[in-house]
Amino acid sequence: MFGALNDIRVADIFTALNALFGFLGIYFVFFDIRYSALFLFVSVIMDGVDGAIARIELSLLGEDLDSLADIISFGVLPSMMLIKVSSGGIYYSIAGLFLICGMIRLARFNVLKIKDEFVGFPITSSGLVLALLIYLGFEAWVVGSVAVVLSIFMISNLRYPKVRDKLLLIFAGIVLVSVFFVYESAYIMLGLTILYLLSPFPIEVRKWLERRKGRKLVSRLE
Repeated sequence: MFGALNDIRVADIFTALNALFGFLGIYFVFFDIRYSALFLFVSVIMDGVDGAIARIELSLLGEDLDSLADIISFGVLPSMMLIKVSSGGIYYSIAGLFLICGMIRLARFNVLKIKDEFVGFPITSSGLVLALLIYLGFEAWVVGSVAVVLSIFMISNLRYPKVRDKLLLIFAGIVLVSVFFVYESAYIMLGLTILYLLSPFPIEVRKWLERRKGRKLVSRLE
């Protein structure tokens, strides 16, 4: 009778918790925006845990469930938060742009099925950046401007490595958890996420220089 439950694995439970905390975050947008940000942080933790477990125990539903949960927690929730802290039609448009680009990013991830890297900035990290900015009290125009940049980065062809280093993941997890107890930790988390956002650029600059050098060499031979 409940045949779909037979396909549920441990990782899927954390995926469901990701969606649940995202849903609660949307609810609190109408009451206390800081609570919304905190619920998004919990969703990030749940997303990280389900990813770690999924590498050990494969799930038939895992990939699709994860995308559905992510669009709630890291697409709809941060878009609603942006609308809440701003005023004016331009911010509604930016929130809609962020949501749509996030949907495209998730759909492309499911289609490409690349194992070692992400194509485009992950929606989880994008939602986290916006939530951190709002949690830290940045002005609406800053949050809106960053949302536009993140939207472009999510649908870009920039390659982002999947972080596998356990020490780095543990450190990032500790920093994120500490945000619940030490307000200033949010700045450290924001810095780490921005570093990840910019991480492809040294490689892209090197590739550009190599292409430029190659074109100059060809032109001399001609």
